[in-house]
Formats: sequence, C-alpha cells, structure tokens
Amino acid sequence: MNSSALNTKQCPKCHTDNPALARFCRHCRYEFPEATITGGSLSPEIKSFKIREDKYWKGSVVHIEWKVDNANIVMINDVDVTSRSDFEITVDSATTLTISAENDYDKASKSLRLSPHSLPSITSFSSSQRSISSNQEIKLKWSIRNFARAVLRYGSEEIDVTHKDYFKHRPDKDITYTLVCFAEDERFYEEQSIDVHVMLPVKIKSFEANKDYIVESDKVVLTWDVENADSVILYPFARDISSLNKYEVAPSRTTEYRLEARNMISKEEAIIAVGVRTLPKIDVEFADAISKIELPSCNVDLSFISSSMEKSK
Repeated sequence: MNSSALNTKQCPKCHTDNPALARFCRHCRYEFPEATITGGSLSPEIKSFKIREDKYWKGSVVHIEWKVDNANIVMINDVDVTSRSDFEITVDSATTLTISAENDYDKASKSLRLSPHSLPSITSFSSSQRSISSNQEIKLKWSIRNFARAVLRYGSEEIDVTHKDYFKHRPDKDITYTLVCFAEDERFYEEQSIDVHVMLPVKIKSFEANKDYIVESDKVVLTWDVENADSVILYPFARDISSLNKYEVAPSRTTEYRLEARNMISKEEAIIAVGVRTLPKIDVEFADAISKIELPSCNVDLSFISSSMEKSK
C-alpha cells in the first residue's frame, strides 16, 4: 500500500487530498470531523438499535432505543431522529424498523423486526342450554388461545379455569357467566358472556274479589298477584290478562272465576266465586194482559150523601 495514502485524507466536498491530521481542507476549507484528526473511522457507527421490552403484545406501546456515533443525520423509517436517542411506538402488527445514519463520508443502516405476541382470543363459548328449570345442570364449554390465565365469573364467584375447557353448574336463578382470558401482561384480555334463564314454577300468590256477594248489576273488581308466569288467562271469559293486575266484572248471577297461570314448565290455577242476589222482576206478558182488562161501567146513586149533610146543619 502506498505510504502516502496513509498520511492523507480526501475532502468529501471537493475530493482534494489533505494531510491526515488536517482540520480544514486546504482547497475548500471544509472542516474535518474530530474522528478524522485522531485517526478514527470516517463512517457512521450504529452501536445499538433495540426494543426495551422483553415481551409485548399487539396494541402494546414499546420503547425503541439506539446509539449512533459519527453521524450528522439519523433517520428511522424516513423520520428524522437525529436529536433523539429513543421513542415510543404502538405495535399493532409485525413490522420492520430501519435506522439509517450518515455523514459526509458514508452511510450505515440496521433493521429491527417487531413481532408482537398475539392477543388472547376466545374462539368459542357456549352453554348446553340457555333456558332451564331451577337446579337443572348445564355445561359450559369454551375454546381459547394465546392466553396465560383464564377465569370464569358468575354472581359473586370467580373460579380459575386456566387448565379447563368446560364447567358444570346448577343455577337456581337467572345468571350471567363471563369467561375472561388474560395475556401475561394482564392489561390485555378478552371476555365473553352468556346469559342463562332459569324458569321457576308458576306461583299464584293471591286471587281475590273486593266483594264476595253483590246485588245484581253491581260491579266487582278482581285482583291477583302471580309470579313466574308467561301467560295469565281469566275464565269464563278466556281472556289473556298477562299484562293486567285487576279486572272489573258485573255478573248477573252467581259466577265462578278461574285464574290460570302457566309457563313452559308448570301451570297453576285459583278459583273464587261471587254470589249474586237477583232483583224481583215483573213478568212482561202478565203486566201487559192486566193493562188490557176492561172493567164494566156502573151507575151509583149518591143522593143520600147530600141529604144526610143537609140534616146535620
């Protein structure tokens, strides 16, 4: 190698050869970087380019750090970060970051692959039945992936189901089951819920009339209190009164009222009777016949009345 080449350096601006220890180009007065004076490299050096976090998930905010020497300009994916040494980025999917550094002499680059862990996912969650009788057993089943821990919540209970894929239970009232699966970083999770309706037997708590005995044409109010019924029918009218809690009637004779309440699993009935005292009635045909009777005319001599009145004077 030519020994003179070791003792010179070329100006990046005008390409003039200068002494190796020169601070300025003898031709254009370009100021050489300190590294060229001390015999250091003329190329930029990317000493590190890394992610601070050991693990991260889709949607995570991660911290990118770097250290670069001997560079005038530093870019990451076309963004100028010359004056910085770190930044935050939200990782929604796998991506590649490329840092590039350059000075008047050379360029350098390095790539960093971001590969976030997949988020927890519930692929299925089902119940063997969604409407049941009280204390009937149901079986919940599920399939989940990309999770570190899983729990099942219902009522005030929470049970660990990390190593299970089903759960059997006998609810005694309407209930909501919620399955939750967590990533290692439990800020990231997914949940799904299932509602199970527990059908209780029909119960007629009361069925009453405000009067047990009335005079014909009087009115009576029937009232009732029914629980767990899908339909409530009042006989003898066969009327659906599911949305009512009272009904006014005016029976013309003693009447028996039957309340029928039912749902999918049971039926219950209650009966009350209202007595009616009928009013006397005139036979229309008889009254009409009387009105048509003609009485014979008669002449009565009343003169004796006036004679007796004169004698008394």
